[in-house]
Amino acid sequence: MKKLISLLVTALFVLAACGSGSDSSADATNSDTSENEVITIGYQKGNTINILKEHGNLDEALNEAGYTIEWKVFTTGTVLLEALNTNNIDFGHASDGNAVFMQSGGHQLNYLASEAPYPEGVALVTKVDSDIETVEDFKGKKIGVTRGGNQHYLLLVALEEAGISLDEVDIKFYKDAAEGLAAFTKDEFDVYGTWDPYLAIVENTVETRTILNGTDLTENRTFYFGTEELLSKKPEVVKIILEELQNADRWANENKTEVAEILAAELGLDIAPLQQANDRRTFGVEKIDEEIIASQQQLADTFLAAELLETEISIEEAVNIDEALIPSNLE
Repeated sequence: MKKLISLLVTALFVLAACGSGSDSSADATNSDTSENEVITIGYQKGNTINILKEHGNLDEALNEAGYTIEWKVFTTGTVLLEALNTNNIDFGHASDGNAVFMQSGGHQLNYLASEAPYPEGVALVTKVDSDIETVEDFKGKKIGVTRGGNQHYLLLVALEEAGISLDEVDIKFYKDAAEGLAAFTKDEFDVYGTWDPYLAIVENTVETRTILNGTDLTENRTFYFGTEELLSKKPEVVKIILEELQNADRWANENKTEVAEILAAELGLDIAPLQQANDRRTFGVEKIDEEIIASQQQLADTFLAAELLETEISIEEAVNIDEALIPSNLE
């Protein structure tokens, strides 16, 4: 167990050490492209844009169009969206929860597309010897989640479906995966909410029972965002990025072992849990339709009802991409 916690701490230290500046090893500038206009793309390690960056197809496509990419790595989706809001990057990605909190705080967002849903990548688990077997058994129990995280939303939806009020459970917020795991192993939580790849790590190391995952409860999506200037002045860049994201995702679906190797090196984690996490997801970019908007709106309304959001928001108002910018390879 100490080894597991150490692995998580190491991975999170690697992420934190990256800060919110550019990854110098990824700055795409050389003598052949020095005259190109620079497009700055933000990403988080271990996510889909990280795969896109390592695959290299977007660098080639944008270079042919007269642009060079500057890649900037961020520790969290919140920090990435703040950089997008201040025009320090042109394009980036963040989770569904990060997005609604940013919009509720009064910051402009421009949703461009969504990654395919990943419901099995988030779960609420207990230790295998726990007497908790269903959500109905959560009453009076301590449940650990990150505030506003995908597991927090899963918990809120599950409690509502089971008819359990918030004052009937004891929700404990933890800061990051390492802190959450440490608390769970010390029995500070009866139920532990976590997400891939850390969910896969826990499943492979600790004897746990999954009470439920996001299936039929949450879509657990990543969204892609761009600045107003990118949309209005460089629409061709938006189309190229989305097209190449989809191409990289299709490659990832056919090469999940190689993807696991790439992400293991980026995160400083073992390959096995990353392979397990990849095996239960389907990579793919989707255009944002009414169903996706409704799902994201439900997430925002749920957090608002739980008094986590500052103000009510409209997801539809933040989806402003012209249909002409959606490449033909997006469904």
